[in-house]
Amino acid sequence: MRAVKLSLFSEVQCPPAASPERRLDELLEQAELADRLGYHALWLSEIHFQPEFSALAAPYVVLGAVSQRTRRLRLGVAVNILPVHHPLQVAEQAATLDVLSHGRLEFAMGRGHVHSRVYEGYGVERARSRALQEESLRVILAAWTEHELEYRGEYYQIPGVVVNPKPLQRPHPPIHVAATSRDSVDEAARRGYNLFLPAHLLPRAELRAYAAAYWEGLGAHGHDPAARELGLLLPVHVADSTEQARAEARAGFMDYYRVIQEVRLDYERWSGRQGPEGPPRAVREPMTFERLCAEAAIMADPAAATAALRTLVEETGATQILCWMNMGSIPHPLVMRSLEQFARQVMPHLAVAAEPT
Repeated sequence: MRAVKLSLFSEVQCPPAASPERRLDELLEQAELADRLGYHALWLSEIHFQPEFSALAAPYVVLGAVSQRTRRLRLGVAVNILPVHHPLQVAEQAATLDVLSHGRLEFAMGRGHVHSRVYEGYGVERARSRALQEESLRVILAAWTEHELEYRGEYYQIPGVVVNPKPLQRPHPPIHVAATSRDSVDEAARRGYNLFLPAHLLPRAELRAYAAAYWEGLGAHGHDPAARELGLLLPVHVADSTEQARAEARAGFMDYYRVIQEVRLDYERWSGRQGPEGPPRAVREPMTFERLCAEAAIMADPAAATAALRTLVEETGATQILCWMNMGSIPHPLVMRSLEQFARQVMPHLAVAAEPT
């Protein structure tokens, strides 16, 4: 029997009327409260070159600050965009956070928001991103576990160095991968990684299918499903009534989809100017509030939120829920109240079995 872990996620959107300073101060206050209330982890995104979309170009700096204002909350970047960084630099930063937090690091990898132009900005070929990610992870794990690292690969040549510090957790911190396609889900299962799925971006039927494929794939490739984690990311806001929760969260949550749609459209205009060899376009249907309520988020009173999350866990076998409570431009006081109400009135009822279905 496995209990569901209730965690937090944030991209720290920065609306025009706000400032990065204030938004990061609010995040620190939210992290302190979450630590006191018993949340499992705080996951921060890594997003570059989009000021309104995110203030988290340097998530390890922010998590270092969080580590000094919390005591139990586990800390992770969801996701480390491995293809655009040298793996030794990532290994050093992540291990330093593990030491600074006294062993609270979680490690997640992915290929990031392509529409942020992260690959173009860092001069990395998108076509090589999957191969770069896999080789980068091999280097990072070796850097964490071998005293002296000498590595000869397709992309990285490392001539015998001592990577310091090593993580406190042995043999290394937990490894997760984020996926938004069936191919990526299958690859995660084949390699035995823990998996994150973005429930706010996937239709519910597709989410269930991906989860089932993951659990089945683990067993088919000789991995023990009971030793793996499936995390689901989705926006959450609770209030005394469902009507109140939706009224409070509507503008702020939908503002996220406005921003991401603008980022996508800007990217498509830019990529179109690159000619036929430019990056492929990714057309998505704009999110509506009705669809957000029906499939992509939980905005409800505590009882309804508990029931919805239990159903989601039963349908997918999820072992962790990453609650995105400060999504978009929702005001900080509402986030703080929802954090507390969720912890007091929802969290105690979610220590339920999360067996694969």
